[in-house]
Amino acid sequence: MEPIRVLFQTMEDCQRFVVAIEDYPFNIDLQSGRQIIDGKSMLGIIGFGLYRELELKLHTDNQKAVEEILDKIAFCVLGENMDIAI
Repeated sequence: MEPIRVLFQTMEDCQRFVVAIEDYPFNIDLQSGRQIIDGKSMLGIIGFGLYRELELKLHTDNQKAVEEILDKIAFCVLGENMDIAI
């Protein structure tokens, strides 16, 4: 699966993201450059910092689960022409 670009603008975004994905039984990673963290780790996400584009990697072949997650985290997924509000 191709990585998905995400961006967290507030602490609440980070919390909503972790709550949305924490119950899925497969690994979910966030990557910035060469650094990779567990996407289910609130502290790890905060450590990357806000307003930083990250790559989300879902380690599953379950397309239904992927679609569910993408619906739940639509607030932080960067689209093709999405502007960052700073």
